[in-house]
Amino acid sequence: MGEIDMKVKMGDKCFSGIRDLDEGRSIDETELLRLCDFVDQRYDCADFRMVSLLRTRYAYWDLLSEPTRAAIEASILGFKYWMDEPGDDGMCFWSENHQILFATVEYLAGRKYPDHIFSNDGHSGRDHAAKAARRIDRWMEYRFRYGFTEWHSNTYYEEDIAPLTLLIDFLDDVAIAGKATMVMDLLLLDLAMHSYRGFFCASSGRCYEAQKKNPATQDTLDIAEKVWGFGNVREYDYHRISANFLLMKKYRVPDVIRSIGRDTGTAEIMDSMGLDLAEVRGEFSDPGDIDTTGMFLWAMESFTNPESVNLTMKIFKAWKLQRNNFLKDLKTLDLPILRSPHVLPAIVRVLNPVTQGIAIQRANTYTFRTEAFMLSTAQAHHPGEFGDQQHVWQATLPDGITVFTTHPGAAAFDDSDRNFSPAYWVGNGIFPHAAQYRATVLCIYDLRLRHGFMEHERKRFTHAYFPKGKFDENLMEERRLFGRKADTYLALVARNPLRINPVDPDDVIQDGGLTWWACELGTKAEYGSFEDFIAAIRTRVVSFSGRTLSYSGKQTLSLRWRGEFRVDGAVVNTDYGRYDTPWVKAARHPARLEISHGGKSLSLDFAKFERIEL
Repeated sequence: MGEIDMKVKMGDKCFSGIRDLDEGRSIDETELLRLCDFVDQRYDCADFRMVSLLRTRYAYWDLLSEPTRAAIEASILGFKYWMDEPGDDGMCFWSENHQILFATVEYLAGRKYPDHIFSNDGHSGRDHAAKAARRIDRWMEYRFRYGFTEWHSNTYYEEDIAPLTLLIDFLDDVAIAGKATMVMDLLLLDLAMHSYRGFFCASSGRCYEAQKKNPATQDTLDIAEKVWGFGNVREYDYHRISANFLLMKKYRVPDVIRSIGRDTGTAEIMDSMGLDLAEVRGEFSDPGDIDTTGMFLWAMESFTNPESVNLTMKIFKAWKLQRNNFLKDLKTLDLPILRSPHVLPAIVRVLNPVTQGIAIQRANTYTFRTEAFMLSTAQAHHPGEFGDQQHVWQATLPDGITVFTTHPGAAAFDDSDRNFSPAYWVGNGIFPHAAQYRATVLCIYDLRLRHGFMEHERKRFTHAYFPKGKFDENLMEERRLFGRKADTYLALVARNPLRINPVDPDDVIQDGGLTWWACELGTKAEYGSFEDFIAAIRTRVVSFSGRTLSYSGKQTLSLRWRGEFRVDGAVVNTDYGRYDTPWVKAARHPARLEISHGGKSLSLDFAKFERIEL
């Protein structure tokens, strides 16, 4: 399949008439037929559209005309549901969200048409359902056990939530529907804990420019509004895949999760999400198994890392993926001379390809949430390594003002499917070493490290997104930035002199191969006037000696590049359990979770698919 225009690909994934269908009214079916056409072309994100088609098939069939029913049925029976099926396509199957999307639509299609033969591979719907059920169960088990690889993503949590709504609404399988309900609880718990006034603005495994700069564009916004009603949405958008959440019937948001999302008290929220590459193989009984180890690595988008490259080539050849738009370049590695198990990992280590940064590894995230602001950081997240879409730290202030820093990167590929990250504001070319304690984050960038194969010219600066026009007051000094919004104050301190990008007044650049930033937030209640806050920041003792950044304010924080983080001299452990929050605490790899707040509670036992709400 050829490439598709990005605007079309990221366009409507549902249709406005679905709300009318849900209320029992017939509609103009043109939008539905457009979804069928997209699915039939097997373009990337066809699985998003298939979710909406299957909700329509299960819930609104009697309201449709016979020609539209025939078109939807043909799309369902002719679709390519997984990589091991024959036929060309332009689809991404493997990232965390796509895995549950494809498995869910295959399962529901098979359950609806158990005795039909699906034309793409000649198997019955019953066979498809059985095969997909295994993938669904594994995906949900991994999310409960390890958390979400695409951690705190205000884009991809929407795509995780949508297929779960179908599993909950349309299944009589108690085990699958029950487990889907618990994973839905965990997704909404993340939104509840890591949101500020309804905006999901935490450090994230995958985050894009628009959503970072303007929380009102977040893909999860309709979902958050439906649950918490902060008034950030005037009218729901039923062209989005989140329409499936708005229309779901059998899921009730637990009271404790609603309560946590509405809590305005001061809280330190720590969690562990995903696995590091070095941990993956130890978690699986067969490190060479495609369906378990392989799909977990590919959910991390780890293709060309030393830990994954051999298994990548095994999958690539077994499933004949030579014509896939995303993976076609792997053909260059499919040579007899490279088939010894030690050769490809060794070549990767020598070449150091920039594509290693695509892998989304484990994050230990720390979020400090108050009534006045939220600050969130992925602690010591692989400093000095290549990055992709990972969003390391962000401050969020009233009215959706956000501030963050990045090292601008450049995509390794030029085609439209793979050329949008890392970018000037998306992700990082090189990861910083960032660490946060309460209202202060320190962030060191060392850009002098070894270059990588396929890396474009490395930018020798870092920069801050500082939307000064959104602040009530702002001030820029040689090495400092200050902003006030209502009674919330923010300061950024830099190692080197700052300059404004002449084509973007919100882009504040710090030149240098070695740079650092310190961000501190405060309030009128703490400091008095904005002028008093500025005066206090000017007295901060900041130094960078050797490889250690020290910042003395309310506490003395010190961060050593790729080393220890200390607060008032004491080493801070940033290797967190699965949850360490005021509302839920659990070690890594939990079997059971107990969530409580304000006299309300929720107990989740995944293995027993036991869910108790009080």
